[in-house]
Amino acid sequence: MRAPRPSEADGTGVFLVIPVKRAAGSKQRLASELPDGVRQLVSRALASRMVRCAAEGWAPSRVVVVGDDPEITELSGRLGLATVEDDGGGQSDAVRVGQAWCLERGASTLATVAADLPRVEASDLRRLWEMAAQLAPNSLVVIPDRAGSGTNGLLLNPADQDPFSFGPDSLRRHREMAQHLGLSVSVLDLPHLAWDVDRPDDLVPPSAPLGEGAHPVLAWAQEVAALERRSPEVEGPLGNEG
Repeated sequence: MRAPRPSEADGTGVFLVIPVKRAAGSKQRLASELPDGVRQLVSRALASRMVRCAAEGWAPSRVVVVGDDPEITELSGRLGLATVEDDGGGQSDAVRVGQAWCLERGASTLATVAADLPRVEASDLRRLWEMAAQLAPNSLVVIPDRAGSGTNGLLLNPADQDPFSFGPDSLRRHREMAQHLGLSVSVLDLPHLAWDVDRPDDLVPPSAPLGEGAHPVLAWAQEVAALERRSPEVEGPLGNEG
């Protein structure tokens, strides 16, 4: 039985920001493994999953999707989620754009998650919402990637602080920023939020199964990457487009 979605009357100050890059031209670090058209499909499929999970796991009026991908914008609108345009400055700046939108609507606590997490479920976002609603003032919770060096999510109280420093080695920088801002910091390992799709080794199948809940696009992308490694010149919908 599904847990109930947070109601619009609960946790009125708890907001979620989802930064989404435009699919065209995204995932450039995967260019050695996947053709451009496949990278676009992977990026959009993962973002769509996150948006749908957010619509089910969070109060929709307190979710904002930051980006300008037309398909994700259209999907977000149908699901009742607000969208604002990305300023093109990267993930940290996109989160700040969303943060400003949230603060204008009375946010007291802010959460943000990456959009490219193939194992995320609505229940993961419900859990984040519950934790954010109970987060003590002057606190930052960092959700690391599977390498333990990057950041796939943050919980922040108060919502108007700016510890955002996404990118390589961001977990260390988020710890440093928390100290600089006088925030207590903790690290929360959440397996479904640890696997992102960003680097070539993210497309190498792990020794342990991803689990039944994993987005099938990841297994498909792994298969395409393996095919590209064996035959870089293969033509067709999974190879070079003519």
